[in-house]
Amino acid sequence: MPMMPEQQPKDFWQENAEEETKLTGTVTEENFTIPLGATHHAIYPQTNAVLALVLAIMSFACGGLIFSIPALIIALGAKKVTDLNPYHPDTGTAQAAYIASIVNIVLSIVVIIGYIVVLVVYWS
Repeated sequence: MPMMPEQQPKDFWQENAEEETKLTGTVTEENFTIPLGATHHAIYPQTNAVLALVLAIMSFACGGLIFSIPALIIALGAKKVTDLNPYHPDTGTAQAAYIASIVNIVLSIVVIIGYIVVLVVYWS
């Protein structure tokens, strides 16, 4: 049967504190070096790269210029942050959003010009 807190000896915690091992040693420069590739614990600034990628993908499906222009603006902001930090986890997402939004802007402009050409040919 376990001891109740009232039944423990009064010097219980002091006895256990004396039994703990203490860390000793000198601090050297090797203790403070971060090995290469140990960047998974780093804290990076937040970006809106995922939002930019979602808008860029939505612009292919239904938005055209309405979604691709904001996606490009947001992707440029995310790329500014990720270009300053080469190991930022959102680097690929920001780059994909940037490329997808530019491609969709070009495709949207080509479609708009195509519609104008068809209307001019049809009405003349």
